[in-house]
This record gives sequence, structure tokens and C-alpha cells, in this order.
Amino acid sequence: MINQLISLLICLGIILVALSGFYLWWKRKPEKGLGAPEAPAIKKMKVLLFIMIVLGIIFPLVGLSLLVVFLIDWLLIQRISSVKNFLNA
Repeated sequence: MINQLISLLICLGIILVALSGFYLWWKRKPEKGLGAPEAPAIKKMKVLLFIMIVLGIIFPLVGLSLLVVFLIDWLLIQRISSVKNFLNA
């Protein structure tokens, strides 16, 4: 019973952190867009892309999830202008 109560408190704490993070972001975000930082320079992007490809090969589920995110970005976000403007993509 004590173990279950401790686990419950931990789960409630994680939920509280997630909700408060969302609330704080919502209060500070700009009127237009998400307020995300600008994309890094091209040189850094090549290194990041290389690391992502290597991790995608070593860990196939990572590669699959990266592929799904890329397809969502390419097929949906980049083609719907209102979503693209909102995300500042």
C-alpha cells in the first residue's frame, strides 16, 4: 500500500509538472507562432542529420519515428499554409 501511494504521488507530480509547463508556455508565447527558436546554421544541421541517421540505423524504432515525423512535416505542415504560418516553418 505504501509503495502504491508513493507511486501515485510521483505520477501526480509528473502530471503537475507537465500541466504547469504547458500553462507557463501558454502565458509567455507570442501572439503569432509558437515562440520557438530559429533553426541552427547549416553546418550544425549536417552534423545533426548525420547523428540522426546513425541513430536511426542503430535503433530502428528511432529511425521509424524520425521517418514518421519527417513525413508529417513534409506532407502536412509544409503544405497547409495556416499550420505553416502558426509553426513559423
